[in-house]
Amino acid sequence: MKPVALASAAFDAIGVVVFLTAFVPVVFSAVHKQAVLAFHFRHALAKQQSMARFKRKVFYLSGFDPRGGRFYHALLAEQVTAQNARGDDAKITLSGRSKDAGMTGWQAGGEGWQTAFTFLGWDDLVRRYWVKGPWALLSRTFAAYWRFIVRGNWPLAPRLPAGSKIALFYPGATMLLLPVLLALLLWPVLAMAMAGGLALIAAALLAIGATLLLLPRIHSLWLVRFVIFNDMLAAQGVPPDLDARLNAFAAEIAGALEGDCDEVLLVTHSNGGILAVPLMLKLLELRPELPDHFSLVTLGSCTQLIAARKDGHAFHAMFDALAGQGFRWLDIASITDGACVPLVDPFIGRPVSRPAQLIQPSPRWFRYSDPAAYARHRRNKYEVHFDYLRRLALPSPLDYLGITCCARPLAQSIAAFEADNVV
Repeated sequence: MKPVALASAAFDAIGVVVFLTAFVPVVFSAVHKQAVLAFHFRHALAKQQSMARFKRKVFYLSGFDPRGGRFYHALLAEQVTAQNARGDDAKITLSGRSKDAGMTGWQAGGEGWQTAFTFLGWDDLVRRYWVKGPWALLSRTFAAYWRFIVRGNWPLAPRLPAGSKIALFYPGATMLLLPVLLALLLWPVLAMAMAGGLALIAAALLAIGATLLLLPRIHSLWLVRFVIFNDMLAAQGVPPDLDARLNAFAAEIAGALEGDCDEVLLVTHSNGGILAVPLMLKLLELRPELPDHFSLVTLGSCTQLIAARKDGHAFHAMFDALAGQGFRWLDIASITDGACVPLVDPFIGRPVSRPAQLIQPSPRWFRYSDPAAYARHRRNKYEVHFDYLRRLALPSPLDYLGITCCARPLAQSIAAFEADNVV
C-alpha cells in the first residue's frame, strides 16, 4: 500500500492539535470558573427571591351551597380580573382548577407571594340534604319552624340583630303564608265565574303555583332549605357522612401545618362557620397546640343560630370545648347581611367566656364602595351575603383578596384594617 502523499501535512496538523490540547485545562478551567460564578449568582438570586416569597395555604369551606369548586373558582377569577383591570401594580395570577387527593384546588400568585387554595368540598352532601318536591319541602319547612319556635332560647332574642331575626323567619313566612294570602285574594274573583267550593280549590292551586314561581326570585327556597338543614344539625348533631368528611378535612389541614407555608388559613363562609366548630375540634385532636401561623376566618357566620337552640346539646358541648382553645379567629360579619348574625358572641348563651383571640369586626363595606352603587346593591340581600368573597370599588385589607392574595399575613391585614377605620 502506497503511503499517503499528505502524510507529513497530516502529522503537522496532529502536532498543532496536540500543542493546543496543552491549553485545554487552562481554557476549560477559566470557562468553568466563569460559568460556576454566573450560575451561582443566578442561583443565589433565585434562591433569595424564593425565600422572600410569602407562602400561604388556604382551605375554603363553603356554606350550604350545592355549587362546588367550579363556582367558587369562577367567583375568585372575576375578582382577580377586576383587580388586574384597575391598572395598578398589584397584579394577581390565577391558575385553573386541578385535583389532588380527590380535592379541588388552584394557585394564585403575585409580587412576593403565592397562595395555594384547597376547596373543602361538601356540595355533594348538600345536594343529598337538599329537600326536593313541593310537598316534602312544605312539610319539612313547617316542622323546622315549629321546632325553632318551640325550642328557641327566646330570652336571648333581644341580643340578636333585627335583620337576622327577619331573615330567619322571612322565608318560612313567605312560603307558608304567601299562598294563603294569594288564595284569599283569588277566591272571590274566581267565585264570580264558578261555584264557591270549586273556586276555592282553583284559588288554592293557583296560589301555590304562583308562590313556587315567586320564591326562587326572592331566594326564599334557598333560605328555607338552610333553615331545615340547621334545624337538623341542632336537633341531631352532625350526621355520620358529614362527620366523616370533616375528619378528612381536619387531616388535610393538619398535614399542611407540617409544611413550609408561612401562613395556613381555614376560611369558611355562611353555614361553613357552623361546621368550623366540629372541624376545629377534630383538628385540635390531631394538633393539640396549633402554631401561630394558623388562623380561622369565618365570613358571614351564623353559629348563634344553633347556640340559641335549647335542644342543640351536641353543638353546645362543642362550643364549650372550643371556647377555651387558643388560636387566632377572625369573624367578619356585616349588619347589612341578614343571612348571618353579626357582631354577636358566636357562643351566645353558653356558660363560657368568648375565645381570647376572637376578633369580630364589621367589614364596613360602605367605606370601600361607591355610595350610590352601594345603596342599590345592598337591596339584593342574596348578593350582599356573597360580598365577603368580593372586592368592592376600593380594596380593603379584610376583603377576600386582601386576606388571601397578598404578601401580608393575616395579623398585619387586621392591623391595616383597624388603622384604615379609626373613627
